[in-house]
Amino acid sequence: MKEIQNIIYMLRTKFSHNSAAEMSWVVFGQVVSVVLGFILLKILSSLGKEEFGIYALIITLTVLFGLLFYGPIQQGFLRFYYSYVEKHLAKVFVKFFYKVLFVSGIIFLTLAVIFYLFSFSFEFNQPSLLIFAAGLFIISFKIDEFFNSLLNLLRKRKENAFLQGIEKSVTICLLLLLVYINELKLVNVFIGMVLITSAFAAIKINLFNKYLPDEIPISTQELNPLNKKIKKELIVYISPFLIWGIGAWLQLNGEKWIINGYLTTSDVGIYAIMMALVNALIVIPSNIVSEISLPLIFKQYADLNKTDNVTEGGNYIKINIIFVAVITFFACGITYLVGEELIVLVSDRSYTIFWDLLPLLCLGYGLFLTGQAQTTLGLALNLPHKYLWPKISTGILSVGLNFLFIKHLGIKGVAYTSVIVGIFYVLYISVVNKRIQNKLVVKSK
Repeated sequence: MKEIQNIIYMLRTKFSHNSAAEMSWVVFGQVVSVVLGFILLKILSSLGKEEFGIYALIITLTVLFGLLFYGPIQQGFLRFYYSYVEKHLAKVFVKFFYKVLFVSGIIFLTLAVIFYLFSFSFEFNQPSLLIFAAGLFIISFKIDEFFNSLLNLLRKRKENAFLQGIEKSVTICLLLLLVYINELKLVNVFIGMVLITSAFAAIKINLFNKYLPDEIPISTQELNPLNKKIKKELIVYISPFLIWGIGAWLQLNGEKWIINGYLTTSDVGIYAIMMALVNALIVIPSNIVSEISLPLIFKQYADLNKTDNVTEGGNYIKINIIFVAVITFFACGITYLVGEELIVLVSDRSYTIFWDLLPLLCLGYGLFLTGQAQTTLGLALNLPHKYLWPKISTGILSVGLNFLFIKHLGIKGVAYTSVIVGIFYVLYISVVNKRIQNKLVVKSK
């Protein structure tokens, strides 16, 4: 109890009026995003359960690219940005990332073209152009999303919230136009989204550059070794995230492909609607706290020799964990009481056949996010590799249980798997964190 009181006191004294205003903009932006996201979901669900199921499967590939590449790159940027700000080398650091994003974009674009060229060889009840459009969407969407985090890092949350709201609104207008002209088809949806996300990504990049701090002049002779140092630092730090990504994707998105294999694409669509609600009730609120706290945490851990700063950063981590646990409890309760009505609100009654699984899905996903909140400790201490085995074993367990349960229990099997895996993951991460903290205590002595 005393520890919680200390955290509350720290928050009261730490956050200024400006900080409170910034947090308000984060909350406002996310609330607007949720509301507009529900409107988007309502329109997209009118494609029908099978078409929406295909859309959901394509989105899992977007998530995969994010977890395997854009997510690790983003984590590396957030972790080391303030270190280079203190050295007055922020622009050098940013330019290095721009090169990485440019080269990766060319590679992914080439892959999209290759898949498009060979798509004619496969049986697919959608236009081959859909594959190419989906590939372009993955690239443009992840870069657009990447700069959302970077703008928040620079504490330009008001501008970021405004841009995200406008972007969602423009997307809704596009979809309504497609409905009006009777052209609401997957290929048209993705082509339109590519144009919108590309345009807003360009706007955000320009805004981000505008707010970068000044830096000291640096010669070409100094630049090359510095870039090599940045590259080495990042490779060491983000390499574990590649394995993290595979495990996380298998756990949180692989089940859609197993459902598609054992059941139908329509079942994928029904499940995707339920997971969209889980995302709105748990993931987005958790992201609000993460967007506010992660830059603060990494800033406090920028110099591990400053004990007071590290202690304060640890308190922010505890706040994250407590918040995710509370929001999980709330989500389970609200979906138990009005889960069916929520599904009808964002789609239609044909998607409600398994609505009673919503509380279990919320519990499973909430437990996983509680474990994720705990991993911030290792990330801040530059120890992401400590979580490799929890990630790998959780991914394997998730796939194995989903294959077994979905085959025999249908979609209900996914809900049971999520709870079992969530409990396993949060306990495993707790054990790993305990070991990390014990070693820190020994070193301090």
